Amino acid sequence: VGRLDKDTEGLLLLTNDGGLAHRLLSPAHHVNKVYYVEVDGQLDQEDRAVFRRGLVLRDGTVCLPAELTVLDPPSQGLITLEEGKYHQVRRMLASRGLPVTYLRREAEGRLTLGDLPLGQTKELNIVEAEQLLLNIL
Repeated sequence: VGRLDKDTEGLLLLTNDGGLAHRLLSPAHHVNKVYYVEVDGQLDQEDRAVFRRGLVLRDGTVCLPAELTVLDPPSQGLITLEEGKYHQVRRMLASRGLPVTYLRREAEGRLTLGDLPLGQTKELNIVEAEQLLLNIL
């Protein structure tokens, strides 16, 4: 469900249910995706405000409003999106003059990566599957 580019780590859901995948990806269902990001520079309140308003990228791509939480140090943050356009987090931050040095998807809807080690997989248990479905019903 969705994709991660070669320079991004994190949560990736695999399913053979095309309808479920479509509902999870569709912005109409408002399934949030949360990313942890590190940038070359410092995130600030102006970046936060621009993300909250939504922004238009240089190529004309319109990005819906997103939530940016600036962490300590301010070169780190959490970004919550309702959509997942091509390289969206990287492109949004680049438009602010902040190249991404590290990116990890932490959550999709109510499902979180938790402490699952890098490169490992796990099958969803019934509670996790129900949490996933709660996002799209």
